[in-house]
Amino acid sequence: MPSEIKVDDAWVSLGKIITEHPTLVLGHRVQNTFEGALPFLFKLLAAAQPLSIQVHPSKSAAESGFLKENEQNIPLSAVHRNYKDQNHKPEIITALTPFYGLRGFRPLEDMRAKLSSVPEFSDFLNDLDGTPDAIPSLYERMMNLDADKAHALLDPLIQRLRVQHAEQPFPKETLEYWVLRSDQVYFHKSRHDRGLFSFYLLNLVVLQPGQAMYLPAGVLHAYLEGVGMELMANSNNVLRGGLTPKHVDVDELLNHVSFQSEKVEILSATPVPGSDGVKNFETSAEEFELQRLSSEDRAVEIKLLSKGPEILFPSRLNSNAVHKIRDASGDIELQQGSPLLICHGLEYTLSLAPGAEVFRALVPLPI
Repeated sequence: MPSEIKVDDAWVSLGKIITEHPTLVLGHRVQNTFEGALPFLFKLLAAAQPLSIQVHPSKSAAESGFLKENEQNIPLSAVHRNYKDQNHKPEIITALTPFYGLRGFRPLEDMRAKLSSVPEFSDFLNDLDGTPDAIPSLYERMMNLDADKAHALLDPLIQRLRVQHAEQPFPKETLEYWVLRSDQVYFHKSRHDRGLFSFYLLNLVVLQPGQAMYLPAGVLHAYLEGVGMELMANSNNVLRGGLTPKHVDVDELLNHVSFQSEKVEILSATPVPGSDGVKNFETSAEEFELQRLSSEDRAVEIKLLSKGPEILFPSRLNSNAVHKIRDASGDIELQQGSPLLICHGLEYTLSLAPGAEVFRALVPLPI
């Protein structure tokens, strides 16, 4: 559902505003490049429980999949439809609280060690022979096990972990904690969800506030718990493999997963030269750029010029001080948790009292 923005005293759909005034909101560059659409989606994500194991397709794969499902006359509203649009969905998440997730396949030796710790998984170790097809073969085998076989492998593991957790609780930084937590949420029809296998293959990531991770097409991932700012390309294409009541299509997911195994790169925002209080998260995305604007221990005035559409999200403001945005037409006081739409070509100043944090979503300029 599109956001609404307040124009004078009325709330109007953001989609309607962009449709009726594309050049005003987007500017010619963004309007022409992204066919008159806002190229990004920006939201506050609060994960109270583990979300689905999933991957996003590439742009070309999304276009192909969308066309194929159209030719099959699958309605856009159908629950079993995989491709809702023709776009890809790279995304970045930056933590506001400690944030837990899975991202990409573990380094091979780490994966082997995790599987070796579970007696029931010993047969899977034979697949990890060091060849290029080892991880794809292993993951495909796990994800295509029939429900009874998957349950038979997982059930003794879950029972052991429950006993161990009762004697000495697992900390959140361990995969065992999240295996139990996820099983608690997604145990269904007397069966353990095969998505639990993924915890032994994927990197467990813990982001501290201010840290981020980037998820391009093909990277298998799941968000487990935490609050963060999520910025992504304008798409709703998600291919799911487990830990969800929503549509799961293992075969389609496997067609789009990158099986490269590596450690996770944790991103930190770096200062933008010549811009006091502005830091940028570097990614390869063409549709969006995420910046963190902050005042830390002193008041700052940040002068900015929008070169396309922007959205400001005040994530932390001192309630005893005034924080505002000022342009030629006057001042608007910022409210924590209330985002602002900035149209193209606006020169404005952000006045922040000490201790403030504002996230800025914008469209990067071409290199």
